[in-house]
Amino acid sequence: MKLNLRSIDLNLLPVFAAIMEAGQLSRAAEQLGMSQPAISAALQRLRHTLDDELFVRTRQGMEPTPRARELHLLLAPQLASLGDVLDPGNRFDPTSSQRHFRLLSADYFEMVMLPPLLQRIRHRAPNVVLEIAPAGDNMAEMLHKAHADLAVDAFVQEDSRLHREVLVEENLVVVARRGHPLFKGRCSKSRFLEAEHVVLPDRNRRLPLDQILNAPGWQRRTGARVTQFASMLAVCARSDMIATVPERLARHYAKALQLQVLPFPVSIPPVPIYMLWAEAQERDPAHRWLRQQLTDSLASEPAP
Repeated sequence: MKLNLRSIDLNLLPVFAAIMEAGQLSRAAEQLGMSQPAISAALQRLRHTLDDELFVRTRQGMEPTPRARELHLLLAPQLASLGDVLDPGNRFDPTSSQRHFRLLSADYFEMVMLPPLLQRIRHRAPNVVLEIAPAGDNMAEMLHKAHADLAVDAFVQEDSRLHREVLVEENLVVVARRGHPLFKGRCSKSRFLEAEHVVLPDRNRRLPLDQILNAPGWQRRTGARVTQFASMLAVCARSDMIATVPERLARHYAKALQLQVLPFPVSIPPVPIYMLWAEAQERDPAHRWLRQQLTDSLASEPAP
């Protein structure tokens, strides 16, 4: 039977979080301005509601059960976000906020955009947490249902409820290992089609590259299909397969992996990389701050 939220005293949740963070009832009571008996009584009520011991008393303090650890992992960011939302004037102070943001994207974002973004955020918001989850076909629904704050992707579904902004435009390039027998500084169409390719799964949506590769005379030989860009680069570095990838990604890792970065054999339009978010997030101060940090971190990066 599904738990009825009206049967739960939500005042117990900050008590739970305080015990998790303090590790002792006395410290949690001091942190919340409550007496220790009141804290103990609140814990007993929460144990009864959730049908779990939650904490076991040890010499080191209150040891959380596996269920308590799971709950804290899920509840802590929600409580921090709720605190931001209910703050008088709806203020957002990045220097003290513990906001937990969830972003949807492919590993392209983690490999290219996340490092400068984290570097920027750590200087301005030391307690803000970023969680990255894979972007899939349910991306729009996850944004609408507030299961994610932001998405970064080249694939944009037609949905008038989503806001979008172009973050960067990516040129596509070909990567091949240094010393590849077919490629020495350039990539012709004939050599491109002669080589075996490592590719990503088909997401049932089309980019400019797909339009070219579906044209007559452009059928490439697929040697391997992998799940992420990182695997594409690794395969190319250790084999004679080649791959077509975003230029920023290729330039970032070409030296470390001993890869050649070659222009695509014909002119191809750049691919826009979008930032997407739901209407409900449009005016949220914390969300606006995150979007600005992402934009500014990319603006400070040198062009490929």
